[in-house]
Amino acid sequence: MMILYISVWIIGTVYFGYEFWALSHQPGRSILMLLQHSGILPKAFVVSTVPGRSLSLWLGWVGLGLMIIMNLYSMRKKFAFMRPLGSLRAWLDFHIFCGLLGPTLILYHCNFKVRGVVAISFWSMVVSFSSGIIGRYFYVQLLTRKSDLENLCERISQRIDASFKKRNLVIPPEEKAQYMGRAMQMAGVPADMEDYNLIVVFFSAIIGDIRLAFNEVPVGPTWPKKLSIVLQVYAETKRKQVFIEPFQQMMGYWHAFHFPFAIFMYVAAVIHVASSLLLGV
Repeated sequence: MMILYISVWIIGTVYFGYEFWALSHQPGRSILMLLQHSGILPKAFVVSTVPGRSLSLWLGWVGLGLMIIMNLYSMRKKFAFMRPLGSLRAWLDFHIFCGLLGPTLILYHCNFKVRGVVAISFWSMVVSFSSGIIGRYFYVQLLTRKSDLENLCERISQRIDASFKKRNLVIPPEEKAQYMGRAMQMAGVPADMEDYNLIVVFFSAIIGDIRLAFNEVPVGPTWPKKLSIVLQVYAETKRKQVFIEPFQQMMGYWHAFHFPFAIFMYVAAVIHVASSLLLGV
């Protein structure tokens, strides 16, 4: 679902980027202008990039609406009656999508002129949604309990043994342990956690994900090739198990950082909207 959300955000960003370029340089190529000339858009709708005109106001309201709707994720976490309404992970993806598209529309709303109270709200939004992407990564690492991760690792190990047995392969335990260790090393699992701090844990996990995304996990010369994927899943699961306590700590620090910027964002947004409506600017 996250891939779909990101695709929608990219398409929306590119489209409005094109519209603002066309309206600023070649209005005849604007799709909105064409819709207005064909009668689909009313003449009263002012198609202009100037802040305060119809297009700008609609972008601002929709952007603000998305920033408000994204709080449904927090409500889904806290209120029991909302638990049947989809998984927490799906709500988090929707939360991040709103946090991406909302600030993007608001950036177009102010025609890239970020200053005054708008600047406080906008940069708070930027910090908030940027840290939100990192927060999602932390959340994914903590989706499964440590005991369940341990059981999953054991089942994967048994699956590897069953694959050997099915093909009448006799693989020494030392060889199996060697290739499982290589897979764990690729995933960023350290041989010793004593010297690891939170920063090293975070970057080890990120670099491990990059390695696994662009490289195939090696298997023994007589091993079935499909066990490469099995070893990758094992390594990722083992890393989550080993890193679960550090990621829990990082999640706590992240929340303490993320929350104040969200508050600044909404307070500044309320001041901006109120002053615009009251003073007509």
